[in-house]
Formats: sequence, C-alpha cells, structure tokens
Amino acid sequence: MTILSDHQAIDIGCPCGANEPLGKAFQTPTRRYVRCPVCDLVFLDPRPTRDTLEAYFQEDYDGDYGEVEASDDRQPVFQSVLHHLSLYRSPPGTLLDIGCGDGEFLVLCRDAGWSCSGIELSKQAAMRAAQKGVTVLSPNILERGEWAQPFDIVTMINVLETVADPVIMLRQATALLAPDGLVIVRATNSAFHLSMRAPARWIGSQHDQAFHWYLYNAKTLTVLMEGAGLTVISLRNSKPSRGPLSSVHPWFSQLKWTLSRSVLWPLSQSLYFVTRGRLVWAPSFEIIAQRSGNAR
Repeated sequence: MTILSDHQAIDIGCPCGANEPLGKAFQTPTRRYVRCPVCDLVFLDPRPTRDTLEAYFQEDYDGDYGEVEASDDRQPVFQSVLHHLSLYRSPPGTLLDIGCGDGEFLVLCRDAGWSCSGIELSKQAAMRAAQKGVTVLSPNILERGEWAQPFDIVTMINVLETVADPVIMLRQATALLAPDGLVIVRATNSAFHLSMRAPARWIGSQHDQAFHWYLYNAKTLTVLMEGAGLTVISLRNSKPSRGPLSSVHPWFSQLKWTLSRSVLWPLSQSLYFVTRGRLVWAPSFEIIAQRSGNAR
C-alpha cells in the first residue's frame, strides 16, 4: 500500500477497533508509520505477522540483544518499575512478567518478597532466566487465558512495542489477573520520541526514531487498557536505562544516552511535577491499571 500524502486515508485498521481513517505519522527510507485519530496509536504499516514475530523472538532476538540483556544497563529501569509497584501493592503475592528476558527484573521482585513467574519467547533468554532460578512458563497460558491460580500482578516492560496486537495482549493479561489485580506497563513514549526525530538525526541516529512496531503515549495506553477491562490508577515518567556507554558503541549512541540521563530525564521530571502529572514527556513512561469489576 502506498501513502501519497499526510492527509490521505490509509485503508488498514487500528488494533483499537476504531473505524476512522488513519493518517500518515511519518516515513523513513525503509519504514512508514500511521496514526489512529481515535486512540493516537502510531504503528508500522504494514505490521509484522504473528508468525514472523514469534520466529524472530524465538531464534534471532537473542543474537541481536542478548548481550544487552546480560548487562546491568537496565537495572535503573527495573528498579523504577518495582518502586512504582510498591506504592500500590506489597508482597506477598504472585507476579507474572510477560517478556521477562533473562529474568533480572524477576530476581529483583523475588528478593522483594514476590512469588514470581515469567513468560519469554526467546529460547536463549528463557534458558538464562531458568539458570537464575526463575520459573519460566509456557506462552500458551496467554492463549488459554487461565492458570491454576490468578496473578496479583502482571508486568510488561517494553513488550507492547513489539507484539503482534497490543489489544489482544492486554486482554490476555487482564484475563490472568485476580479480581483486584494490577497490570503494569512500561512503554516507549511517542510524545517524546516523535518530537525528537529531527535532533536524533542531527547526532547520527540511523533508526530515525523508528525502532519499534508500535509507539504509545499516555492517552493511547489509557484508551487501550480501558478497552481491555482495566482502570488506570497511576501514570509517571520512567527512569532511563544506563544505556550503551562502553567504548565499543558509536559516539553518537553514547551521546544520546548521556543526554537522556543527564539532561532530558531531569527536564521531563520537572515538567511532570510542575504540571502535577499532566505532562509525561520522558523517553519512556510507566502506567499502572487495575482490573475493572466487569472484566472477563
């Protein structure tokens, strides 16, 4: 399908189910993204199929990102999500991390007193998680929508950006929750990244801020969560990771992460507090939602 202009409708559907015509969000030499006028979701057109996604994560993902997952770069991210959770729920209880990688987040949660399990498509990452004593469950439980005992907490840390359908994933997560259970999502913030596309190109970003299949903002995830039977109870900026700062990484990559941590993070936090939480502008954000009374 060809996108001819910013104002021309694109005859594909948004996962939220809206019937409104989609518009062009932006385009790079290799990718094009569209925007839903109802939920504000920005997503890749065409989207990868489920089979393509599962094959990539099972076999190839670890070769691309396994070294990063095995480092401690993302510890600030995991600590931020766990601290956010602790403001609303305390152990004991059961916690499921969808897309758990090599299990580092679950190790933190286990040490905090939670009874933890994870789901991971990557075979190598799941193996490393199991070696840390993490219980790794079959992804099939998402399809069945059931488990021997409902989970008190379901977390997804930068997972919804690369699923086949985020609405289906949120519904599956909701189905696994206890009646008053919580879903916690950390997501890349389109409000930040779309506004930073030009500056990113100036410092040599090859990906041109087009590195995920879905881009969310606070409004988008609120709409999608409510449609899945969840009620949002908390929204805040999420701390950035330490980033690829070793000498083996390109200078512009190191510069990007240094600026994010030392300049953009303090700025986004200041804006968040000045606006009393109305402006969430960090590169990523965290959102907590509770299962609604009529969710199935």
